[in-house]
Parts: sequence; C-alpha cells; structure tokens
Amino acid sequence: MGLQVRLPHTLLLMYIPPMRNRFFLWLYNYPAPVEIHWGHLPGDLPPNDVRYYLGILQHVDALLPDGGLTFVLTWHLDAYHEVMKDAIVLLIGDEYQQVPRYQRRVRAIFKNGGVRREPFRKALRMPLPLAWRVMVRDARSSVIRARRWWQRESPRRAVTPMYEIPAGYHSLLDVEPAPIGKRPLDVFFAGTPASSGRMGFWRASAMTRKLMTRALGEIPGSKIECMMVSVNSGRLSPEIYTQKLSSAKIALAPRGNMEETNRLMEGAKLGCIVVSEALPARWYFQSCPAVILRRWSELPGILKSLLGDPGRMQELSSQASQWWDSTVSEKAVADYIARQLSSTR
Repeated sequence: MGLQVRLPHTLLLMYIPPMRNRFFLWLYNYPAPVEIHWGHLPGDLPPNDVRYYLGILQHVDALLPDGGLTFVLTWHLDAYHEVMKDAIVLLIGDEYQQVPRYQRRVRAIFKNGGVRREPFRKALRMPLPLAWRVMVRDARSSVIRARRWWQRESPRRAVTPMYEIPAGYHSLLDVEPAPIGKRPLDVFFAGTPASSGRMGFWRASAMTRKLMTRALGEIPGSKIECMMVSVNSGRLSPEIYTQKLSSAKIALAPRGNMEETNRLMEGAKLGCIVVSEALPARWYFQSCPAVILRRWSELPGILKSLLGDPGRMQELSSQASQWWDSTVSEKAVADYIARQLSSTR
C-alpha cells in the first residue's frame, strides 16, 4: 500500500489550484446537460461526430487550462439550461443558419453549418435542377430566420458573437491509411439513398446524388464503389465505412442538406483526393485542396485526368492531409476557438 500524506486543512486551502474549465454535453436524448470529465466520459456515446467535437474541447482545455470557462456541446437550437449562462456553446446540427434564442445569454457560440446563408447568386451557377431547389431551401431558411428574429429576446442585451466551425468527421474511426498509390479502389462513395416521395423531390441533396450517380454510370474501366446506404446502419458499420474509404484514391463528396459535408472532411483526414461541388465561403475552406466541379456531368473527365496522373494524385493526397492537420483537425479548430476567445476577453 502506497504512502498516504494528509495535509493540514490550512495548507489545503493554500494549495487550491486555479479554477479549471468545465464541460457539459447535451445530446438529443439527454433531458439536461451532463457534466463530463476527460477519462470518465459517458458510456452511451454514439460513434458519430460527438467524438470530433469532444476532441476539440479536450485540446481547448489544454490551451486554456486556467480559464475558469464553461463549455456546452449541444444539438439544441433553442432549449436553454442554467449551466449555459455566460458559457461558450458549441452548437451542432443547425442546417439552416439560424440564430439560437439563447444567443444573448451565453458568452460565445461556435456552430457548424455556417452563421449566414450563401448568396443567391451562387445558386444561379448551378445546374437548373439543383439551382431552384437550393434557392427554395435558402428562401425557406430566410423566412424562418425572419420569424425567429421577431421572436427574439430583448434587443437591449448585448449580441453574443457567433463563429463558424467545420462539420468534422462522423462515422470515421482512427486508422493509418495506405499510400495513395497502393490503394486498390479508384473511387468511393457511401451515403443515404436519395429520398423518394414529396420530400425527396424538394431536397437538393437528393438531386445532387442522382446527378452524381448518373455521371458515375458513364465511367468504364475504373474500380468504383458507390454505396447508397446509410452509414451506422446494419449494412454499413463505421468499421466497414472506414475500411472502404481508406482503401480509395478518390472520395466523392456531394453536398448534403447543407452546403458542406462530413465526407469532405473524412476523405481529407484519410488523405483521399476529394472531388466536391462548390464550397461555401468559410474561413476553413479558403485553402481546401478539393477538386471542385461545377456540375456532376464533368466527373468522367475529371476522374480520367486524375487517374491518369499518379504524380498529381500524390500531390493532392499530401495537400489533403496537410489541410486536415493545419485547418480542420481537432487541434487546429481548438487553436481557432482559443484565439477567438482570447481576442474577446
């Protein structure tokens, strides 16, 4: 049994460490925020983007060890709890660039999905079947935002700053991928099938996947795997998804319900060459090395050019890994958050 030393009560008071940061997690199925401690995380955490954002907060804690700050990771756009008062909120999952009703009660908000919609003129550059769906979606988002503005809390309170952070990875496990030239699969995509029925008709994400699938059918002779199946379902686990993606040279990243997608981040993390649609004007996309196409009908030519140039593929793979490490990894985003908080103190 190790030696135990009891300090007098007066000495204990003298050696109380500075107040450390506190962290709360408020998942959809939690009735209230749950305080978390590194090394003793809840055992019911799902294998999704929770891991990415908790990783960010762990790095933030190391960067601001004596800050005495409270952080709340939440998926709730409007629900408020007393622990959020003057806290820093990481808001996840808002697809419509809305302002939380609790904005004026917290110190700062870092949210994925953007803090403002993209200009309508960007939609005009898209293929017509996609453009009008994006404009309908953005118009709906603007109407919702205006209605929420009228229902906001007292405008006499100071407006809390909001910052954009990336979507990160979702169903991706930590692996060491093979060099790009040794990967057996040329092109890979996995995602939920395009929605059918009335809702699917209106969704830009459903249309863009139809256009992408149609373009893939015009590419002969390549090793392509396009899986229209939900990751985390019984048919495609995070383990299988990670294995497939890490075996691919090129990862396709069509837009989802919002402009950016986890697939772009996941592909970059594994050093894939990511082919994507136009990206939103957010700070972390300024140096993104993804190959951008204007319409999916360009895909056959782009893939032929890439697969026929191993040197360029190696260069793009290296750039993707560097971009992940320097800009959108957990540590890089934590550095960004710490800088913003330090500048507003």
